[in-house]
Amino acid sequence: MKKILIALFGMAIAAVIIFLMISHDRSPDIQALTDAMLEKKDARLTRLESVEDKVLRKSLLNLVYDAMFTDGMELDFRAPPRNTTYTTAKLARLDDYSSIDELTEVFLANQIAATTYPDRSCVWPREPFNYPFQHRLAWTAIRLDNGEITALPNHFSGSAYNTEIEYSGARNTFCYRDPLGPDKPAPVALVGEFSVQLPRKLIQFDFSRSDIDQSQSKDGYTVTLVEANDFSYAIEVSSPNGKSPPLGSKDIIGEALDDTGKYLSHTGTRTGRPELYEASDLIIDDLIDRAVEGTLTETQIDQRFDEMQNELNEKYGNRLHKHFFFSGSVKTARITLLDKEAKQTPFKQHLDLPIRNLARRQPTPSVDLDTLERIPTLSPVYDHSIQNKVELNADEMKTAIDIRQNEISADLEYSAQVKLYYPQVQSDRFLGIFDRYQKPGVHDIVFLNAEGTAINLPSDDPDYYRFMVSRIEYNPGRFPEKPVRLSATVPVVTTPELTKKSHDRNNLPDGVRILDNMIIIDRAVFAPARNSEPSEKTHLFFAKSAGQRYLSKVTDLHFPRTEGPGVDVIYYNGLPEIFEVWHRGDTKTVDYQVDLHLKEPAARE
Repeated sequence: MKKILIALFGMAIAAVIIFLMISHDRSPDIQALTDAMLEKKDARLTRLESVEDKVLRKSLLNLVYDAMFTDGMELDFRAPPRNTTYTTAKLARLDDYSSIDELTEVFLANQIAATTYPDRSCVWPREPFNYPFQHRLAWTAIRLDNGEITALPNHFSGSAYNTEIEYSGARNTFCYRDPLGPDKPAPVALVGEFSVQLPRKLIQFDFSRSDIDQSQSKDGYTVTLVEANDFSYAIEVSSPNGKSPPLGSKDIIGEALDDTGKYLSHTGTRTGRPELYEASDLIIDDLIDRAVEGTLTETQIDQRFDEMQNELNEKYGNRLHKHFFFSGSVKTARITLLDKEAKQTPFKQHLDLPIRNLARRQPTPSVDLDTLERIPTLSPVYDHSIQNKVELNADEMKTAIDIRQNEISADLEYSAQVKLYYPQVQSDRFLGIFDRYQKPGVHDIVFLNAEGTAINLPSDDPDYYRFMVSRIEYNPGRFPEKPVRLSATVPVVTTPELTKKSHDRNNLPDGVRILDNMIIIDRAVFAPARNSEPSEKTHLFFAKSAGQRYLSKVTDLHFPRTEGPGVDVIYYNGLPEIFEVWHRGDTKTVDYQVDLHLKEPAARE
């Protein structure tokens, strides 16, 4: 039981470390709770110094730190997030397909294994999208062209290796530790197995934040909203028959939407009723007392937690409790249950993927298209990243650009900031964050005092304030009087002339071919018009399905010629029916006016 509790507490570690490191806008109550948490931890550690049994002392030390992390998660519940960030619905990919089974089939059909090494000494697997259900995709071996097998190390950690292969989690690659010579067998396939317990159906519940203590029942499950605040909520799931619901922790998906209808980023989850943690906290003090007295053994630690768990199971065993935290103001709490059979056999599929050669090609006098590497990923996977809005005009900017203050901890040079967040639009593919805003002129940033009068600051002295990429940073402590308002004119770069031209596969421009799931572009023949101003990126290529939906790209290859432009080959997850060219056109600068009351910067810690 102790190990189970430690695992539960451990889920909170990352979130609490961040909590302790980031400067929150804390009320005195939050600060007092933080101080009390740390004092309790220190007092427990001091008491444990007198415990002579090293094994026993180590076990209790782990429990003390786990308890601190749990207390920190409770503080996270009380302290609002500093940033509002968004995400996509976890199950959004299901809308692309008729069923969970079809989604799974497409996911597996579009798996590829590739190498960028001429000798194939490094291989990386690629998934077509994030599979939305808990699953296991284990790569077990590389098959050689002579039929031999090279076993792979366990790759469910950051890095791992065995006698022949090293795995890098950062690059998601399996590499031979010794170079593969031309006289050695060549790797030709990546072997593995996919397994998942697929839900029979999905059951969705929506609550508003004011629905505390309200319940909804569907398909044999009852969900109750037991706790909620501006940025988190807790729910309990039960079954009408009084038995514990046949759900694992991962079978309860908690999401949140704000008042714009967008999904908020999920920042943390706590599993288990608060009574579990409260009772555990009391037990820890009792165990330390007994250890100091010399009346506690290692075995008795597990026994005491088992007793507590049995007591809680008797009282709450038929209810599952989860607490979800988000990076913004929650309007709608959305809970999805993954209904499964009580004793369900996992779905498994063996995978044997040919290793595709994506190594850089050497220049040749001509490009033989018949020798192209084939990556036959013909099942459609759609590109969810292309936003509906192409660009903002000046009027739309007034409400669409989000302004946030003091999101980072105060540093020694600039203790406050005002940051501009441009919403996601299609022109982002041409204009990055470093290109979106231009530096305001020396008279375009004005700080005002409480009377509304401009504060006289040297315009050529950066010690007071500066503009960096998308934010105005300033240090009010250096100002001759307190700044209360900011008035600034920030030039925003836009692409009002961004155009799109579509070509049906039966009416493609010269130099462009569609072959299976490839679009082949001969740059010597097809040359899109360029902008009047120099730019690294003036046009982009996309593929659409017969249903006018954008297909996701697998990868692309370039075949250089010894003279003149080469040939580009773009591979897609699906069969392109339409070739689309986006042309950026000339940019336009729009003056965006900032006028806001300044917030106090957070105290430096």
